[in-house]
Amino acid sequence: MPAKGEIDITVKFSGVPIATAAPGGITKIEMYCSGYTVLADIKTKTFKRFLERAMEYDYWEGIVSGKLHHIQGHQLILTHAGLHCRERKPGG
Repeated sequence: MPAKGEIDITVKFSGVPIATAAPGGITKIEMYCSGYTVLADIKTKTFKRFLERAMEYDYWEGIVSGKLHHIQGHQLILTHAGLHCRERKPGG
């Protein structure tokens, strides 16, 4: 029997992702990466904190990471996703 595992995906991005409010305190985010659209459900509170952090920095990058739920065409749908913002150096 083959070993079982999970695929974790981490995407670094610049710019604010497309965001849509959803019921239950969730914000659906969408970003384009390497020919794929990455979709993830993030807690609205986490998304608001991400936006606040992004405004604090002159140069920043966003990071979304989660488990690959499934692939639908050119869409990667993540589950149990987290969202972070961190400062980066100019030109980096």
